[in-house]
Amino acid sequence: MTNILINGKKFSILDFESEKEFEEAVIANSRYLFGNDTVYIDTKMRIGEKKSYHKTIPDGYLIDFTSKKRPQLYFVENELSSHDAYSHIAEQILRFSTAIKTSQIEIRKKLIERIKKITDIKNEIEKFGLEGGFNNIDEIINYLVDNKIKIVVVIDEVTYDLNLSLAELRSSPDVVTIKRYWHKDEIIYLYDPMREEISDLEEDELDSAEEFDTIVCSALEEGFEYAYVERDAWWEIRLSQKAREKLKYLAIYIKSPIAEISHYAEIDKIEPYQNSGKYILHLKNKQIIDPIPLDKNNRTGVAPQAHRYTTFAKLMKAKKLSDLW
Repeated sequence: MTNILINGKKFSILDFESEKEFEEAVIANSRYLFGNDTVYIDTKMRIGEKKSYHKTIPDGYLIDFTSKKRPQLYFVENELSSHDAYSHIAEQILRFSTAIKTSQIEIRKKLIERIKKITDIKNEIEKFGLEGGFNNIDEIINYLVDNKIKIVVVIDEVTYDLNLSLAELRSSPDVVTIKRYWHKDEIIYLYDPMREEISDLEEDELDSAEEFDTIVCSALEEGFEYAYVERDAWWEIRLSQKAREKLKYLAIYIKSPIAEISHYAEIDKIEPYQNSGKYILHLKNKQIIDPIPLDKNNRTGVAPQAHRYTTFAKLMKAKKLSDLW
């Protein structure tokens, strides 16, 4: 059993007793799970004809305004890992996918009607929309539905069966995890967010967050030789749907004592990695560049501990590591 120690206090896992209790935690912490520039719409609406096999009821809807001019709509499925991954969770995701394809007019109509009845949500969406050049709710929803609608699953624990079942889908949804821990009357949450790449961008860059195209991964020399040099690949990386769509290049930061980037490659394809819920990047056209060293006088928070995101243009111009982010 995993415990968390904070200032001498041991926090133990506190399981959610029901899906309703879990969903309340998701809603209360939605900005942490999905990002500051998102709006969670807590409403359950049946999508699809009543007698159709493709009918479904998402637990909620999420609008991601990280890119103000190109917002993104998600169907949200809140689940407990105790539910069967195949007969319950994967089937629900499949229903979402078919409903998205067959019920666009209905999705558009019901979302507009529901949002206009919830004043706080309506005002928040309109505020974000105006920043992106949209004139009203109808225009925002029309844009969201006319573009690809995505799916995000929020769950308390990712299991092998869940990864295996979701990997079989043509377009694997984003998976967000949130666990609850307690010490006496104090409760804390441990979570993996939906769009971790956004944290690598400065506040004034968030509107161009969709433009990142390069991932920088850190490695020891042995790992670099084994994976990058010998197998033309890099693996076991957690990537959001947006990251999988946008990434074109991978650069390798070799840790101390080398502490620099001198190699990058084009990403040939991205595939699920061994039913882990993570991904493997297959590489091509590997290149050597002038070394980009770790800053001598500003090292705190600069060196990537796992992976970070940037742009190829920055990679080509960088003289030191901090130039990348």
